[in-house]
Order: sequence, then structure tokens, then C-alpha cells
Amino acid sequence: MSAIVSVNVDKNKGRSLSAGDVILTAEPFVYLLSGSLKGLYCDYCFKKSEGYGRLQRCSRCKSERYCNRVCQVKAWQLIHKHECSCIKRILPKTPPDTARLMAKIIIKLKNGGDQLAEEVRYGKTRKFKDLMNHYSDIKKDRARQEQLEALTVVLGNYLGPDTLPNTADLQGIFGRICVNSFSITDLDHNGLGTGVYLAGSVFDHSCRPNAFVTFNGPTLTCRALQPFTDFDISKVRISYLDVMTSTEERVKELQRRYYFTCDCPGCHDPQRDKLASSVVCGLEGCDGPVYIDEQLPPSEPLPPCTKCSRQSPDTHTRAKYLSAAGYCREQLEECKDQYFLDIAQHGLDRQGNNFFHPMNLLRVRLLDAATEAAISLGNWNLALQYGIQNIPALRLYYGERHPNVGITLLKLGKIKLYLQEQKDALQYLTEAEGILNTSHGNTHPLYTTQLEPLITQAKQELTATQNKHYNSPHFSLVR
Repeated sequence: MSAIVSVNVDKNKGRSLSAGDVILTAEPFVYLLSGSLKGLYCDYCFKKSEGYGRLQRCSRCKSERYCNRVCQVKAWQLIHKHECSCIKRILPKTPPDTARLMAKIIIKLKNGGDQLAEEVRYGKTRKFKDLMNHYSDIKKDRARQEQLEALTVVLGNYLGPDTLPNTADLQGIFGRICVNSFSITDLDHNGLGTGVYLAGSVFDHSCRPNAFVTFNGPTLTCRALQPFTDFDISKVRISYLDVMTSTEERVKELQRRYYFTCDCPGCHDPQRDKLASSVVCGLEGCDGPVYIDEQLPPSEPLPPCTKCSRQSPDTHTRAKYLSAAGYCREQLEECKDQYFLDIAQHGLDRQGNNFFHPMNLLRVRLLDAATEAAISLGNWNLALQYGIQNIPALRLYYGERHPNVGITLLKLGKIKLYLQEQKDALQYLTEAEGILNTSHGNTHPLYTTQLEPLITQAKQELTATQNKHYNSPHFSLVR
């Protein structure tokens, strides 16, 4: 008997949706907490522990950890009763995350999950077998084939060789994970784990998305970022990757990871690409952008300024830029997995105070890294300096209503409030509220536990400050 799960998609067909309306809410087919976060978050609900070692271990495998008995029982009933003995079999070894995720899918399919279906559009349903697997593409992908071969050995030890599907089915499961899995994120959009969603996989990609996916634990919610008239699920576009990259980088990454070439409006915007690789004109104080084509020889003359239309006589600018750009990319690579303030600052210093254009992507990304690094070190003034500089560029590359802009505004507002600059804090937090209410909704924990209390605090402190000022014996109205 096929179990059909409603995920609140088809009811919107033909309706007009406003920005912020929910398009889809769904639970994962399977999901997994990142192995690097074991012991810090509950393996079932992804709630953060109050301290390392405070979570309750599974009494059998001693590997999975849970908030309480409730989460443990739910996890056991969901899938852990089938995988617990597998974990025990290979202790003290721990399989890589992809192997664990594949194992969960194999176990679920063998226990009725192959009949589970979710309604996605016009009465049509989607089962796991309906997810795209790019079988032929992955067969030709040497790196992924080598990965699959290694995973097959691990899975044989983990599940037992008699439990493994045949080679073709195993290839199909691996392919579906590669091109359909979501990174489950926390309130700040940091990765917590990986999930495969049946209905959620229906969304196509755009570098200029009209919808956004958020998570509350493993629960996925997709909301409209802009209005829809005569709604059709096939018109929904989310972004599969960070759009704050060049078109060339996005094209390569989408082809490498998902085997398709994007043809969205964001990939046909030459003006954006030129800004992303520009220096400041500087002729008689002009702050316009001058595009640097890195494919041309260092001695090639620069094109005219976009703003003043004049051409610089300097023949060394291109060579100087190419050298600095190469260095900055090295610094960004160092900050790929962890932000380092000194490394980001070295890159920014190399760019100069008025050399790289404010919209140059290398500058934008290093400013973003420097902001996050300064926050992690508690250097609030420096975080504000870098973060405020970067807001116009974030709006350009992400779009005015993108939640990444809202989260940055939220962080700046929080810092301003900590520094008792309540008026500025309230301004940033109010701007953040306008964005995050659309992307996350006013019931999401980011809104209810972080943003809303900060706005209330800012208003209360601002009122108290104003009342104190008005009641001061030195205060008088100037007529």
C-alpha cells in the first residue's frame, strides 16, 4: 500500500501568492547530522546541546545522542532500530557521512520506504525512485565513481554484504543523493547536516531565485521571495549554491555538482560581471568602475570608465590588479572552512583603500569573511566597520529581499544594541525584520528567539534613554 503524504504544495495552484507565503513544508525522507557535530546537537531534532556531554546516548550503540527520551524513542521508531546494530558492528570505526546517509536510504527502502510518496503537483506524487539520479553523468564522472567504489566497501562492512543492493541500484541511490540532497542549516545558515526530501527536490535552480528554503531542525519550509500570479510549482526557483560568485564560477560549480548549465537571467548580466571584476577609475576623483578582463595580457590598455567614459593612461593597473586578485583568491581559500581575521585583512590591504571597486566580488567576499571573523573574536567595532561597508554590495549580489542580507542586518543591529547605540540598532533590526519575515516567517525560531526580542529590547532601551534625556534638568526645547 502506497502511503501518500501531503506537503501543502498543490493547494496553491492557480492562486496568487504574496512574498512570504509558504509554498511547501516537508519532512525529510532521510537525514543525518554531520559527524563533526556529534555530541553538540541532538541526532533527531538537531537542537543544540546546552553543553558537550549533556545529550543522552543510545544505550546500545553508544553513538547516537538525543535531547531526551522523547527524541530517542522517535528516532528509534523512525530508523535507528534498523541501523543501531550496524553501528555496533563496526565500532570503534565511524562511517563517513555519505555512507551513513546511503545506508539510511537502503534501510528505509527495504522497510517500506520505496512505497512512500509525496504529492507535489496537480495530483502527481513523487517517490524516491522518481528523483533524478543523473546515472549516465555520474558513471562518466571519475571522481564520483572512485568515491562510490570506496563507499561500497564501507557499506559492505557496515550493512553486511548480503544487504547491499545490486550495483545499478547502488549507483542510482548515490546519484540521487549527489543531485537532490539539501544542506540542513541552523538559524545563521551554517550547515548542520544533510537531508533528502521527496517533494523538496521538485524545485529547479536559478541564480536569481524567487523562493527560499529554510529549516527548523530537519523540517524544510519554502517561502516565496516575490509575488506569484496564477501560481504553478514549476515556476518556483531556489538557488542550489551561493550566488555571491562570478557567473564563470557558478557555471563551473553547477556543471560539476549537478550536471547542467544554468540559463537564468543572472547568468546573462554582463554589467554585473563587469562590476564583479572592476577597479576604481580615480581620474580627477571619479569613483566609477573600470572593468578588468583577467583573460587579457597584463600590458593590455584598460577600457573606458563606465561612469565618466574616460580611459586611464596608466599601463600598469591591469598587472597590479592581476597580482592582487591572485593573492586575494589565495586568502579566500584559506578562509574557506574557517574565518581568520588577519588573513582577510591581508587581502583587503592588498586591494588598497581606493583601488578595488566596492562592488568587486573579491573585495565583497573578503569583507564578508573579515566581518564574520571580527564577530567571532568579539571585535565589535571592526565587525561594524566591515559589515556596514559591505551592505550595498550584498544587496546587489543577493538581491534586496534575500535573507542573507537580512541576517547581516540582524547581526549589525545586535552589535549596535550591545554598544548601546539603540537608534542605529533599531534601524538595522527593522530592516532585517522586513526581509526575514518574508523569507522565514514570524513563527521561525530566527524570528521569535533572536530578531523579535532584539527589536523589543531596542525599543525599550531607546524609550528609556529618551525619557531620561527629556527629564534631565539640563534639557530644554529650542524655540
